[in-house]
Amino acid sequence: MLRTSAVIGLVGLIVAACGGAASAPPSPAPSVGSSAPAASIQATSSVAPSTSPSAAPSRGPASAQVTLTGSSGLTGPVVTKQITCGRPTLSDGSEIFVLGKAGAAGPDVVLFVSAGHVEVRVAHGSGATLQLRSFVGTGVTGFDGATGAKVDSPLTETTATGAATGDLGALTSISGTIDCGDQQAGVTDVTITGETPYGSLSGGLTDVKVTCTETTSGTFVGINGLGMAGTTPVLIFVTAGPGSLQVAVEIQTEGTFYSAKGSDLTTIRTDGASMSGDVSQAAKAGTTPGTLHVAGDATCGTTVHA
Repeated sequence: MLRTSAVIGLVGLIVAACGGAASAPPSPAPSVGSSAPAASIQATSSVAPSTSPSAAPSRGPASAQVTLTGSSGLTGPVVTKQITCGRPTLSDGSEIFVLGKAGAAGPDVVLFVSAGHVEVRVAHGSGATLQLRSFVGTGVTGFDGATGAKVDSPLTETTATGAATGDLGALTSISGTIDCGDQQAGVTDVTITGETPYGSLSGGLTDVKVTCTETTSGTFVGINGLGMAGTTPVLIFVTAGPGSLQVAVEIQTEGTFYSAKGSDLTTIRTDGASMSGDVSQAAKAGTTPGTLHVAGDATCGTTVHA
């Protein structure tokens, strides 16, 4: 399945391919969530309790302990940089996304974990210099997109024939656990309108995940959600950064990317962003680029540090 904005805005890590499919460039890719309402307690006697109920203990930030087995330079623990839980997908329910490196100095590693499925990508470079190999397995148990999963699986390569792989090694297996900690979904009222190759977009997003990613270049606010382009379900990624706005729209087999720059497009806060403006499609030569209008506010459920 195509994952155009697997890493929108943050790293230009996997911008073009997953066997013809690709993970897009920069950014966090996050979405909406809400805290469950506190349960009410009805008194059964006139005697008040002697102590107040304690708040549930914090589970802390998300964490992952994952080990890869394969070629030299890949075998060993993954050094985790970013974890995003509860990301919506078009076909797999939700997924957990992990970005890291193979050891301290190895290639980049990206994990997509869903119920009964794990995809592992190892990569060097970005854009035209991207080198990438992809591997999949089915050994995922205890999966819950909001809480975590256990992975213990042999891996099979799915790299597209003819893809640039450079000197990247191969993987044979993966094992480990992912704990989503206190991650929340966030909230957004962002709407996207305009024509896409898949139909007309209008209205808000559902099943959203909103994440703030703090980098040395500033804070990026990423929204992942589901929408409808006409009668076609689409997966949408929005990334608002300092002076920039990006949108990726995907169906199962392909995606299209829109972007714009300008100081008046976004207002970034410590807990989210407001945005309003038009983004233009990255069109092929000889074609007229499409335009989408993006407007609304997003509040992050989770903040990560890249």
